Amino acid sequence: MAVFNVEDCAASRAPGRLLRRLDKTMSAYVESRIEGRELTYQQWVAIKVVRDGMVGNAGELARELGLTTGATTRLIDVLETRGLMTRDRSGEDRRVVRLVSTDLGGATVAKLQDNVVSAWNEVMAEFSQAEAQQFVDMLARVLAVAERVAGDAPMAEVVQ
Repeated sequence: MAVFNVEDCAASRAPGRLLRRLDKTMSAYVESRIEGRELTYQQWVAIKVVRDGMVGNAGELARELGLTTGATTRLIDVLETRGLMTRDRSGEDRRVVRLVSTDLGGATVAKLQDNVVSAWNEVMAEFSQAEAQQFVDMLARVLAVAERVAGDAPMAEVVQ
């Protein structure tokens, strides 16, 4: 069982700080790679996770993006106005609103996907394929455990 001590969590090496910095740095870098295109990086991610079936409603999208429900509603409004995403009300229960990526939204995500992937490939160029895969596997495992411990996800098997 891994255990951190105070020295391990010094400001320069604290896992939370490193993850936050990585997210902020990569978000800004990817944003610069798609700047002037049809979407912001956040909009691209929103459409992609809806298109890929990772989220199905506004609440799930808010959690995925780390946004308030109000900010998520505004984001969905913009994407819907631009014809990139739709809200699909259930015929059985009108309170249930499912998010759906439109064909245009999916095509726009696909069009910008190479920019996103190349940004990550540039950053990971100093790592072997095995190291890159291990990095992703470990992040997925840490996230699964963190969500389980924090109560943000149903009890599920930890990614092995």
